[in-house]
Amino acid sequence: MIGSGAAWLLIAGLVVLVALGAQVAVALGVVAVLGLWWGTGDWQAVAHLLAATAYDGLRQPAYLVIPLLMLMGEFIARSNAVSDVSRVLHRQLRSWPGGAALAAAIGQGLYSFVAGASASSAAGFTRETYPALKRDGYDGATALGLLASAAAFGALIPPSVLLTVWGLLAHQPLAPLFLAAVVPTILAAILFAGAVLSMAVKPAAAADAQEEPLPPHAVESAMGIAVVLIVLLGGIGTRLLTPLEAASVGAVIGLVMAVRKGMRLSAIVEAILVVGRVSAPILLLIFTAQIYAQALGLTGAGIAIQTALSGFGLGLGLATMVAIWLILSVVLDQISIMALTVVLFAPAAARMGIDPLAFAVIGVITLEAAQLLPPFGLLVFTARAAVEDTGVAVPDIFRHALPFLAIMLVLVLILMTFPQIALWLPRLAL
Repeated sequence: MIGSGAAWLLIAGLVVLVALGAQVAVALGVVAVLGLWWGTGDWQAVAHLLAATAYDGLRQPAYLVIPLLMLMGEFIARSNAVSDVSRVLHRQLRSWPGGAALAAAIGQGLYSFVAGASASSAAGFTRETYPALKRDGYDGATALGLLASAAAFGALIPPSVLLTVWGLLAHQPLAPLFLAAVVPTILAAILFAGAVLSMAVKPAAAADAQEEPLPPHAVESAMGIAVVLIVLLGGIGTRLLTPLEAASVGAVIGLVMAVRKGMRLSAIVEAILVVGRVSAPILLLIFTAQIYAQALGLTGAGIAIQTALSGFGLGLGLATMVAIWLILSVVLDQISIMALTVVLFAPAAARMGIDPLAFAVIGVITLEAAQLLPPFGLLVFTARAAVEDTGVAVPDIFRHALPFLAIMLVLVLILMTFPQIALWLPRLAL
């Protein structure tokens, strides 16, 4: 160890680099290398640690889960399966009070799940769904608040990229982590559905409801998405498949769905390249975060921060970490926030007696909820930018997103108080 003063100086250097606009992966790498050199005084030892970390990472099959999940989502998105399912739900539920909004929320959530990122759903699927909600009588602010919130919820559906990144950073097995998110996600879905139905407007006339044609591949698309969810969660839950195997099968099913809808070889290659460009920075960020964790351990800064956080006690310590996540969400994306904090917060939470699985679910839900938090909620601004309706004010969208934000924050409080909700299914699968 190099002393607490020097160790805290490294943390300050990281904050300064990020504040000056450096990429988080670059900032983490620079601070980590300097910390390792400061702690060892030997550049050769630093090079050895870097090589060993990279080699260990390449040997871990779990790292392949991220690009495979993204590839599965890219194929399913290009097959337009979610659009087909959303149109069918809209056709069937449109005559219910609140049915059109519920169909839109389900479609948005599914798209967020397959896209692997809520921001992609808020940008892409909002553009497609918003006009239908307007035709069904929902005002612009209500529709955009609903769609932004549904995008945040969809990213919670396991297995998600966020959960996978958390597991790799915290060195947690992915299978129980995915299972731990199932019951909280179901609970959130029930609360979301209740909130959506409470926004009901007068249903469209029955004659108008029949005008929307049934997509030709609707049943096939719905079955494909259902099979993907069953294979991923069922295979992992029953231990018939490892997370890597489940993600691989999911990618194959997604490819079959896309080919059935006319996807050609050039589009397949393009999808693979897109996933490579998106997943490579994430994997680099995970790598630099692990080097950063080693530097924190070597310098003693990690232990100092973990001791300080755990010294707050369970309630105040958790509240402090949640507050830090919410503040960082103003300027950073979720995966960057994970890279900066998980290596510190996860051990501190364990010292407080919080189960690592429950803490991971709390963290992921908090990071998604932060994207709806006024006045800087990313998903609200993304959804607003996706449509051409200039008459919708951003504060009005935030106002209609607040009930859904409250649901997610209440769910965080529930899991803090009753972590057994997240632990029940993983323990059942043991």
